[in-house]
Amino acid sequence: MEQVHDPKTLIYVVDPMCSWCWGFSPVFEEIMRSYQDQVGFHILMGGLRPGNTERFDETRRSYILSHWHAVHKRTGQPFNFTFQMGSTFTYDTEPASRAVVVVRQMKPSLEATFLKNVQEAFYVDNADVTKEEVLAGLAHALGVDRAQFFTQFHDSKLKQSVWEEFDQARQLGVNGFPALLGRRANEVTTLTHGYQPFQELHPKIDEWLQIPVSAS
Repeated sequence: MEQVHDPKTLIYVVDPMCSWCWGFSPVFEEIMRSYQDQVGFHILMGGLRPGNTERFDETRRSYILSHWHAVHKRTGQPFNFTFQMGSTFTYDTEPASRAVVVVRQMKPSLEATFLKNVQEAFYVDNADVTKEEVLAGLAHALGVDRAQFFTQFHDSKLKQSVWEEFDQARQLGVNGFPALLGRRANEVTTLTHGYQPFQELHPKIDEWLQIPVSAS
């Protein structure tokens, strides 16, 4: 999605299995619609719980659902609060993040749509998006070749690049999601670290856009 020729870029740091990111999804869509002619966009996988191996017991389920209810109340985004996962479910967010990177490489124009579809599958349809078969199905529904998806999904270099994205998010000072950063040349400005509605964010983006780009 990144338009490297554009001196100003909005960086969206997100995790597909972050409930506040799902709440922020309509806001990011509005940002893309409103600023598509003024800035480039780059989606960066932040890494909420990558590699997590803890089994999902009732205590963790109640904890997660409390967050989902809070997000729903604040943002109005839909959730399936039954959230019944199998006994082998672990809240590992790396596979879903890796799938987004795969689609980015194969079909760059579909990256944002695929991210949203993964979020909706998890939060609304109660699909286990830690499973590669589920992720491949979501990609295939957008026209991505299933066999090529699996090849890329298991590629060692691609796996490494996903973890490098997680590290890049930390290097940018992002430890929670969603986050929206503005990059001008080598200067990075935090526009929001956490959920904000569009009506609160767009004046900040407008102000940031008025700052002249430094000559490189």
